[in-house]
Amino acid sequence: MVRRVREAIRRAFLTCADAVSGGAFLTRWSALLSFIVASTVSVPTIADATLQGYAAAVLVGALGWIVLSLIVLPAAVAERRLKAPRARAVVVLAALLVAALVRAPVNNAVSVLLWGTPTTGAWGPRTLTNVVTTLVVFGVVGVATTQFARRRLVAQRLSAALVLMGDRLARAQEQVTRADAVLAEAVSELRSGRDAVLAGGVDFDAVRTYAEQVRETSHRLAALAEDEGAHPDAPAEHRYSAPAGPAPVVLIPTPWLVVALVYNVASLPFALTAGPPAAVGIGYLGVCLLDIAAGAVTRLPRLRGSTPGTVRPAVFIGTWLLAGIGVALLTLALFPEVRMLSVVGVVAIPAAATVLSLCVDAMRRVRSAEYRSARVLARVAQRVAARQAQASPRLARASSLLHGRVQGRCVILAAQADDGSPSAEDIAVFRTQTDNAFDAILDRVSDPKSAPASGLAGSVESLLSAWSGVVTTTLELDAIAALALTDPVTAARAVDAVNEALVNAVKHSAARVAAVAIFGMADGGVRVRVSSRGTLAASAGRSAGLGTRAMGIAISQQGEDVVLDSVLPATG
Repeated sequence: MVRRVREAIRRAFLTCADAVSGGAFLTRWSALLSFIVASTVSVPTIADATLQGYAAAVLVGALGWIVLSLIVLPAAVAERRLKAPRARAVVVLAALLVAALVRAPVNNAVSVLLWGTPTTGAWGPRTLTNVVTTLVVFGVVGVATTQFARRRLVAQRLSAALVLMGDRLARAQEQVTRADAVLAEAVSELRSGRDAVLAGGVDFDAVRTYAEQVRETSHRLAALAEDEGAHPDAPAEHRYSAPAGPAPVVLIPTPWLVVALVYNVASLPFALTAGPPAAVGIGYLGVCLLDIAAGAVTRLPRLRGSTPGTVRPAVFIGTWLLAGIGVALLTLALFPEVRMLSVVGVVAIPAAATVLSLCVDAMRRVRSAEYRSARVLARVAQRVAARQAQASPRLARASSLLHGRVQGRCVILAAQADDGSPSAEDIAVFRTQTDNAFDAILDRVSDPKSAPASGLAGSVESLLSAWSGVVTTTLELDAIAALALTDPVTAARAVDAVNEALVNAVKHSAARVAAVAIFGMADGGVRVRVSSRGTLAASAGRSAGLGTRAMGIAISQQGEDVVLDSVLPATG
C-alpha cells in the first residue's frame, strides 16, 4: 500500500513537472479559469459585506486580473519559444509567483483608484492564499491542457500512419486482385490450348508447342512474382488533416472533488477572516460533500446524454447550479454576517465545473481517438502483411506448378506421342492431372489462414514489409531466436509484439526509422526490442496502452531513443 501511494505521488509530481516544462502550460483555458476565480471567488474585500461591496470587489478583481495578465503574457510567449524544458519551467513559475505576490497590492491600487477605498485584510494571509490559488488553478488546467496537447499529437501521428498504411492496404489488395486476374487468364488460355491439342490429334510437335506455351507462361508468372515482391515502399510523408468543422460541445462529469478543491483554495483568504477555523472546516467539508453529490447525480445512467459518457447540458448546469446554491446557503448559515457575499458560490461553482468539464472532455476525445487509431493501425498492418503474402507467393507457386507438374506431364505425353498415338487412357490421365494443377493454381492455398506457418520468413519479415511504407525498419536476429521462431506459436507472439511495438513507436516518436532486434534467451524464451529516436513523456511510466500492457511491453527512455521491450516465454 505504501509503495502504491509513493508511486502515485511520484507519478503526480512527474506529471506536474512535465506539464510546467512542456511548453504549453499557459493557455487560454488557464486564462479563462483564472479570470473566473479572480473575479468571482478570490476577490478582495472592499467596504462591508453587501451586494454593492461585492460588485465593487468583482470589478476590482477583473481589472486587477487584466493588469496581472500583462505580467504573465510575456512568459506565455517565451515558453513556446524556449527549447530547454528547465528554462521554460523557470520562466513559467517565476511569472506565476510574481503575479501572485503582487496581486494584493495591484488590487489595492485599483480599489483606491476606482473607489478611493483600500482593500481590507492582512497582507500575509492574502499573499499566501494568492500563491496557493495561482499554483492550484494553473496547475489543474495546465496538466489537463498539456496532456491534451500530447495526446492530440499522438493521435495525429497515428492518423497520419493510418492513412499511409491504408494506402498500402489498397495497393496490396490491388496486387491480389491483379494476381487473381492474371492467374485466371493464364489458366483459361492453357486449358484452351490443351483442349485444342487433345481434340486435333495428339502428335509430338503439337505437344511440344503446347509445352513451350506452358514454359513461357511459367516464366512470365515468375517474373511477375518478383516484381510484386520487390522493393518495399519507402516511408512517405503525410501531414495530418484535422476533421472539418468544430466538434460538438458536450459536458461530462468532472473528476471527484476537483471543483471543491478549486473553490475552497480560491476562497481561503475570505474564509480565514470570516469566522473561526472550526466553522471554516465545516464549510469546506460541506463543499466537498456537495461536490460528491453533484458528481453522483451527473453520473446517473438515466441522466446521461446521447453520447456515451456525457451528461445532458441542462442536467449538468442545473445540478451544479443547485450545488452552488447549496454552497451559498451553507456559507450564509455559517457566516451570517457576510449576507449577499454568500451568492458567490451560485456563480463560481457551476462556472468552474463547466470549464473543468470541457477540459476533461477534450482529453477524453483525444484519448479515445488515440486508442481507436492505435488498434486500427495494428489491425491494418496485419491485413497488409496478409495481403502482401498472397499476391507474390501465389504467382510464384503457380509458376512452380506449371513448371513441375504441367510441363512434366507434357514431357510424358510427348514421349508417348513419339512412340505412337497415345491411348485414350493416357489422354484421360493427362487431362485429369493438368486439371488438378490448374485447379491448384486457382485455389487460394497460399492464404495465410489456410497455409501452415512458415516461421520468421512468413511472419515477422512480412509484417516489417507491411510497415515499410510508414517506418523504415532494420532487423537484427540471432541464431537462437531464428530457431525459436520456427515454432508457429512463438512466431505469432513475435508478430503481435513487434506490431504493437511499432504502433507505440509511431505514438511516442516522430522518427521514420525503427530498429527491431530479436534475441534468444537462455531459458528458451525470446526477447523483442524495438527502438526509435524520440522523447518519452516523463509521466508515461514504463508502459502505455491496453494492448501494450497485455503483451507485457515495457517502454523506457534510453538516451535519445524510446525503447520497447517484450519477453516472450518459452512455449515448452
